[in-house]
Amino acid sequence: MGVVEEPLVIPRRRAMLVMRFLVGALMLFSLGGCSTFGGFIASELSRYAEPVDGPLAHLRLVGSRNVKLYPNSGCVSIAVPGSGYPAGPQMGGQRKRDLGMPKAKEMPKHYVEVAARAEERITAAFSFHSESYSPGIPGTGAPGTRRSAGCFAAGSFVPVAGENYEVTSIWRGDGCGVRVVRLVTSPTGNLRRMPVPSEVAEGCSASGVSTPP
Repeated sequence: MGVVEEPLVIPRRRAMLVMRFLVGALMLFSLGGCSTFGGFIASELSRYAEPVDGPLAHLRLVGSRNVKLYPNSGCVSIAVPGSGYPAGPQMGGQRKRDLGMPKAKEMPKHYVEVAARAEERITAAFSFHSESYSPGIPGTGAPGTRRSAGCFAAGSFVPVAGENYEVTSIWRGDGCGVRVVRLVTSPTGNLRRMPVPSEVAEGCSASGVSTPP
């Protein structure tokens, strides 16, 4: 499959995310010292170690630009070897990446397609963040109100060699979650999404990386 990546353009909104990244890094450095700061930087600059040989499957990640992959793991931790952002370091948003996987007629504006090791559990973790501002009532002197909200969801599954999967996370008012489907193209060219069993993934235990059976 050929790889098509959109150029990394940082509009005003994404530039603000980059600024928050820098502010957050400085706060962690002042509060937690070098070890915390170093871990934060390592996490933000991490890149998923995409396999290029052996039995492979392909994944399309949809739902949030802030998504990380944890290969050969059923949990989430910066200590997982090869874990990271699938299209390079975060720094304000992932780029779109197209490997030529089967697609429906209507596709979301942004998605990332990657190769994954077949018969090996992989975890996808999505993060969401939004901010809103309501101005105060004119003439009353009442201050405006700023609100922020976030959600984190991670799921793991075991891909099969030669298959194509779509891993989607949707954030609704009551929370967010991860859904895995297998992409099947019918003889007439229609794309079907077949549900795939997956496990909810949480943080790895202090003793090391865990992998569900």
